[in-house]
Amino acid sequence: MTSRRDSHQMFTVHSLVHDAAERFGDAVAVSGGSAALGFAELRAAALATAAALRAEGVARGDRVGVCMAKSVDQVVGILGVLLADAVLVPVLPGLKRDNIAHLVADSGMRTAVTDGARADELRRAAPRLPLLYGSGPAGAPDGVPARVLPHLRTLHAGTPVPQRAIGEDLAAIIYSSGSTGRPKGIMVTHRNLWHGAHITARYLGTRAEDRIGCVLSLNFDYGLNQLWQSLLTGARLCLHELVFPRSLFRFLAGERVTVLPVMPVIVTRMFDPRLLRGRPEADLSSVRCVTSSGGPVPERMLGQLGSVFPRAEIVLMYGLTEAFRSTWLEPGELSRRPGSIGRAVPDVEILVLDERLREVAPGERGELVHRGGCVAKGYWNAPEETARRFRTLPRHPGETVVFSGDIVTRDADGYLYFVGRRDAMIKTSGFRVSPTEVEEVAVRFPGVEACAASGVANPETGADIALVYTTARRVDEQAFRAFLKEHLPTHMVPRHLLAEDSLPATGNQGKIDRRAVAETVARRLG
Repeated sequence: MTSRRDSHQMFTVHSLVHDAAERFGDAVAVSGGSAALGFAELRAAALATAAALRAEGVARGDRVGVCMAKSVDQVVGILGVLLADAVLVPVLPGLKRDNIAHLVADSGMRTAVTDGARADELRRAAPRLPLLYGSGPAGAPDGVPARVLPHLRTLHAGTPVPQRAIGEDLAAIIYSSGSTGRPKGIMVTHRNLWHGAHITARYLGTRAEDRIGCVLSLNFDYGLNQLWQSLLTGARLCLHELVFPRSLFRFLAGERVTVLPVMPVIVTRMFDPRLLRGRPEADLSSVRCVTSSGGPVPERMLGQLGSVFPRAEIVLMYGLTEAFRSTWLEPGELSRRPGSIGRAVPDVEILVLDERLREVAPGERGELVHRGGCVAKGYWNAPEETARRFRTLPRHPGETVVFSGDIVTRDADGYLYFVGRRDAMIKTSGFRVSPTEVEEVAVRFPGVEACAASGVANPETGADIALVYTTARRVDEQAFRAFLKEHLPTHMVPRHLLAEDSLPATGNQGKIDRRAVAETVARRLG
């Protein structure tokens, strides 16, 4: 079995895997349920999987899907694909058939690694796609003509796997949520992943003593970075599938988790009053850091996190898959700069540009433009969209930067504040209104759990604002409307208030599906 990487593989996932095995050895790398692997064992299992993939004809640069339940096996499958010099295409379990079929066809997927629980989803969406079962000899359902990989946790000497990938090679194609159309595949290199791990470890201070509570999906960049963090620093990755809040809090206490990455949608589930009737009784004092990305965190959520994790620093982050991570807000600035998404992370510069590509003054709105080592290669099979978002600037010739599509402002000290998406702005009565500006106020009303604003065509105003919202208890609509009138400028007050049991979410870890919200509004007001 190959144990050492070639000297030229400095900025690759390969280097993270091999260095971790040699530096941290038998220390536990990843655990989930009753399964656990040390760093050396994890490398051996991943290499065995890579060898099996090569034996099945997978070559360098081939796209290989991984569609598995969150588990130690899934971690091994992900690393096995990468150590085979193939390109990882994560397939989120539970995606609709059309979206899975699109991922398979668009990526040119050669094969996919799956398990018995998820195989049916792939077979229905792509019946001709060869499947490799990676959850043990019994992983393939009876009667299914498919190859079964060696058990992903079986440690045995396999055929040495030549590893030739360098930092500029594609490591993954990560498909966006598809909330505004067909999902786009974002081309991420080994160097992107390597830089992302180092940047995040630097500002979070991740260390070998840490235990990372992985409640995020391993199918997207935020969740995957927890794996790269573990390999880089020697921290233990503790896997958990969030179903009920109390089981999550028991998991955090039992595993003595120190770092907990979340998203706003996860915080909502953690403190859902229908499932969590009182303060968690578990000892959560081990948690030193809670990080959040993927959307604004309302003051109410910050209060919930602070009350349950009193010893933890809360680190708010902003990112986009096209550049992984752009900004972070130091915990000491949280109360001083409410609503800020912070300043640039290490080794990144953030520009705020107007339509003429000029830097805007403090307080003025502009588009956030990211430059740095984590900028992706572009969109797979989408040259026109790539040209729109991945561009060069006269001041940085020969360098590709990514235009985020997010409108922000910057204060005199350089701290950034999110205004909204350029393509989601609602034009009403001559004003451009960001849905986020409305939502941030609306969610402060007692009882409102989540909300999403959308535009409704009106020839007189251009568009009226409709607010779809969910509640933890009965809300008096008249009082809610009065609250909005008191706290919002007249042109921002929603004309329509629509209560729903839940908000539609995308496959992208539960972000609000704004296209589906617009469809809900059209149906309700039809």
